[in-house]
Amino acid sequence: MPKETEFEIPEHHLEIILPCNYGNINRPKTWVQMVHTPTGVVVFCDHERSQVENKKQALAILKSKLVAIALAQGVKSIADIQPGQIKSLSSQIIREYVLHPYTKVKDLRTKVETTNVQDVLNGDIDFLIKAYLQQQSYMTAEKSS
Repeated sequence: MPKETEFEIPEHHLEIILPCNYGNINRPKTWVQMVHTPTGVVVFCDHERSQVENKKQALAILKSKLVAIALAQGVKSIADIQPGQIKSLSSQIIREYVLHPYTKVKDLRTKVETTNVQDVLNGDIDFLIKAYLQQQSYMTAEKSS
């Protein structure tokens, strides 16, 4: 499988959209939007104060997304990605968060629940990932038998 650092995206496969800085020159816009034209994968980055840094970060995010898509499709290179088979990850609801009147987080794929919402919101989701991986390995073992 390809790794992010092992490949370069040809420049003619990238569409880089930069903001027009009309108006207030004291507060320039630094966001960057990057599109991988063969697959249609789009990345928007505005985390940094520098447009150059946002461009570097957008490229890194785009590479990681393409690697993840290649892994999901089971192909060996980015060039083999089938754009028609890319599923939107944002349309799939993975977790349900209930913050009032009682607190609860429920993983909808594995049915694992916790009342420690603050830890989950702080990024402590290892137990949810582990439950998902166990479920996947169980399902794979059932299919092979």
